[in-house]
Amino acid sequence: MSFPRFHRLAPLSSAVALALAAVAVLVSGCGPAYPNCETDTHCKAKGEYCVDSKCAQCRLDSHCPGAGTDICVSCVAGACGRKADCCTNKLDCGSGKQCLNNKCAAECSADVQCPAGHKCMAGSCILPDTSVDGASCLSDKDCKGGTCVKGKCSSGGAGQVDCSKLDPALFDFNEYTLSSNAQNIVSASAKCLKERNISTVTIEGHCDERGTDAYNMELGNRRAKAVREYLKTVAPKVTAKTISYGKTKPVCNEDNESCWGQNRRAEFRAKGK
Repeated sequence: MSFPRFHRLAPLSSAVALALAAVAVLVSGCGPAYPNCETDTHCKAKGEYCVDSKCAQCRLDSHCPGAGTDICVSCVAGACGRKADCCTNKLDCGSGKQCLNNKCAAECSADVQCPAGHKCMAGSCILPDTSVDGASCLSDKDCKGGTCVKGKCSSGGAGQVDCSKLDPALFDFNEYTLSSNAQNIVSASAKCLKERNISTVTIEGHCDERGTDAYNMELGNRRAKAVREYLKTVAPKVTAKTISYGKTKPVCNEDNESCWGQNRRAEFRAKGK
């Protein structure tokens, strides 16, 4: 008895089917090289999203840190930022302004809106031109280069403190707003600058290794500018320049959150007179 020919081809057909299945598995497990993408899955390892075939920080406002509690947070062209002219507190508005109904406005329109001893000039509360020592104050910014001690301004001991190395202000992941701890660090640095009579500093913005070069350069720039704006409120006589190094100058090279946290920083570079 002879067997049909198709029975003799069966083993070969099975082998071909298995080979094709293996190729399909391999192909399905591969994706485009970062930062290229087809779906969010290809960007997940970096904590990013697929936007126009490129991995980006966000696609929706809700992807941005703080979007649930901060009305000003927004996603623009794949990057988290803040809506123009939007604010949630005075720090968003800079020196001489206040936040009203999520919009930056003049700090004052009359003297009665200013702290004791201040005058309303061009929408800002200004301490009149009086002697530094002994003038009434609420904080260091009232003392024209001095420090506020128990409600009185003091010129302090210029030249007695070494400001060659100031502590960096640290930031949370993808953030460029200053935490309360970062504000305290900037205030301490400002005090040192004033005691040494240092009038010019450079603020460097840095990031951890995650994200694209272009994104981190912009994030570093925003961090440096955030520190500069806060510095204006505590040391208005200090002129600050900003520069971003993105992720090019890490202080730590380990692949963990503890290390990344050290790299997300803004540093002061200052020299005494």
